[in-house]
Amino acid sequence: MKTVRSFACITAALVIGFLAARWSAAQSARQPPPGESKADYAFGLRELESFVSYLQDTKQTNTLRRFNDYSNASIVSQHSADLGVTVAILQRLRDGRTNEAIELLEDRVSTDIIGFVASYRELPGSVREKISLKPLEHARDYRTKFPFKHRYPSVDEGVTESLKILDEKTAK
Repeated sequence: MKTVRSFACITAALVIGFLAARWSAAQSARQPPPGESKADYAFGLRELESFVSYLQDTKQTNTLRRFNDYSNASIVSQHSADLGVTVAILQRLRDGRTNEAIELLEDRVSTDIIGFVASYRELPGSVREKISLKPLEHARDYRTKFPFKHRYPSVDEGVTESLKILDEKTAK
């Protein structure tokens, strides 16, 4: 029962992530040119389903239980961090400290760019093909329009290096 509940929670979290990705990468009225691959915004959910099915089919119940524990801990950790940052931003906005709120959001964009690309690079090519880089392109365009210097130069260097993946992708 706990396994089913955990799987349901993980699935719900991924569906919410899927919807957020679809929203952030909303298509313009322009139709993609023929031959341009359509991104699979539920790639993570499909990978999860495949992995859980594999563990169930091969009767690896201990591994499945440990994976569920890890997944739930990871989800709780992510939501905890998100809550902390979101509440801090909201509090600054309510206090009229909009520049501080913007700075927190721009810090978050920097770390999201670096984290996204680091994980993206670790994925097998077959999974990478399914992932849209539109949100990353939007982040690059935003940073071009509104240059932002992080308090730690190493973060800015990481963002610059991470965004090079867009050039690599178009060169292929």
